Amino acid sequence: MVGCNRFDHGGSPGRRAGTRLRTRCVRAEAGPKAFSRLRGRLREGEFEAVALPFREGYTGGMEKRDSVEEAIRIVEVFNTLPIEKRVSIFRDLSAKAREELISSIARPGEIMRALSPEEVFYTVKELGEENALNLIAASTGNQLLYFLDIDLWKNDMFDTPSAARWLHIISSIGEDKMLHLLQTSDPELIVTAMSRFVKVQIRNPEVDLVEQRDTLPAFTLDDVFYLDFLVHESEDAIKSFLAVVFEWNTHYYFGLMEELARGVNLETEEMAGKWRRSRLADKGFPEFDEALEIYQYVLRRQIVESVPLPEEEARGQADGYHPHVWYPLTTVAEDSLFKRSLKEISDSQENDRLSMELAHLANKVMVADGRDPGSLEELQGSLSKVGGYINIALEEFCEDDVLRAAELLRANHVEILFRRGFSLILDLRKEAQKLLRDYDGGIENVGHPLAGLLTGLLQKRPYYAGNVVGESRTRNFESLRDVEHIRNLLDKQTLEEGWEPI
Repeated sequence: MVGCNRFDHGGSPGRRAGTRLRTRCVRAEAGPKAFSRLRGRLREGEFEAVALPFREGYTGGMEKRDSVEEAIRIVEVFNTLPIEKRVSIFRDLSAKAREELISSIARPGEIMRALSPEEVFYTVKELGEENALNLIAASTGNQLLYFLDIDLWKNDMFDTPSAARWLHIISSIGEDKMLHLLQTSDPELIVTAMSRFVKVQIRNPEVDLVEQRDTLPAFTLDDVFYLDFLVHESEDAIKSFLAVVFEWNTHYYFGLMEELARGVNLETEEMAGKWRRSRLADKGFPEFDEALEIYQYVLRRQIVESVPLPEEEARGQADGYHPHVWYPLTTVAEDSLFKRSLKEISDSQENDRLSMELAHLANKVMVADGRDPGSLEELQGSLSKVGGYINIALEEFCEDDVLRAAELLRANHVEILFRRGFSLILDLRKEAQKLLRDYDGGIENVGHPLAGLLTGLLQKRPYYAGNVVGESRTRNFESLRDVEHIRNLLDKQTLEEGWEPI
């Protein structure tokens, strides 16, 4: 490859021998609140064999005098559980409790490896990166790279402020995590990031060093490459990172410095972006044109209304283990048919399938709608839209039949249900456009609240203008009731106003 040369990862790993890289992560103290939900899970019947000897009449938080002792006992019992049960307990904890628990248990890596990058990313975003240092410290290489793939780029352009923020976060965790970042990342990403923070000059070996001192920057690790720091606030973090690089593999360090000394190489940044896009495509982030396919019309007859295989046979055909992702199922509106039908699906593999499909579909919606995938608010907004459109499709077929809706979920990929729900909104929009086309006066003459509702409906990405019908804000379409409300107003306008076609 021209430019970067994907530096040698071999070379001198022995430089690390005998030098234990230090981890400076300040772990959160495991307080009683963090374990309240863990305590509850341990007390459930399925964990009866390992239930703790709680005091009679215990109803809530631990008393101050024994909170630390109780927390220790809870963690000790947790550590003895099989990994499946530990993961099950972890699933039901809040983001804050997950952060505190992961810092307190033995073998946290076992739990982290069982989680998908999307699940860890969502938890970190709920807390805020600065409050999730233990989760980030325990993250796997794939999880860490997913964080960076999402956050370091804005509209496919490398974002220096985001890179600086993540560099500070990782350096605050410690040298082990900086080394993990280095070993996980593509060399092109490291070069692209470092080029934003340092300018490298190479000493002339033919001239005495004393004579060059005044013309060279002050910082060097090897008396060959001298560095100017372009972002003062990041200088200490960059120095720590480069020291880790040098200690780990001098060949890699020299390759990095030589590349940076050549100056900005657009081909290197383009290659870093290419590797990123390739990874994200597997997580539901396609190219923009492909993402738009989620808004293609789907006919009712394209929906499969029964499961083609018995549940046991379908389970037998599962294509291997997939790390867990749970957050999409937690965002579905509680009172919706979609949520109630999900509760009827007890098979864990089926739930994992639905959750992963929802996560990837929400990612695709963000691409199609031009949203920022690094924003928790926009991710939740996309999940809300996905849940609403699927709910509309389920209500069309099943009305309020929860068992039939669950069957429909088992039989279809969630994307086709999403598209069917959107297709019903498109049908409604065509009806509104026909009314406005056939009658004089335009949308401003249809009166309140229809004018406001139609304004939202006729947008490229339709929304329900709940603010004109007594709700506090506009929102996504969430149910067939929203669609029928506007349709009824259209019919009423046509019949009662007695408009005549032009």
